Amino acid sequence: MRVAFKFCGGCDPAYERVEYWEAIREAAGERISWQTTGQGGGEVLLLICGCERACPLEDLPAGRPVVIVKNNRQAPAGVVARLLGQGS
Repeated sequence: MRVAFKFCGGCDPAYERVEYWEAIREAAGERISWQTTGQGGGEVLLLICGCERACPLEDLPAGRPVVIVKNNRQAPAGVVARLLGQGS
């Protein structure tokens, strides 16, 4: 499955977003092929926000499933399960 990912601007992060994304990527293993939103495509978008406000939601185009992460409380494997569930 191809998943595009996007980070928020990081104006007020409550956790280390890149570190959490790396844990998600590791938990996904070979099941997910990652690409940035600038590369286009992706069956699902993973939006990684540093806080509960999730500002980038305002600018996302409609029509593609989105999994939003606003904190690091969910186990990375749980985020992967959500992504894989959106792609089916």
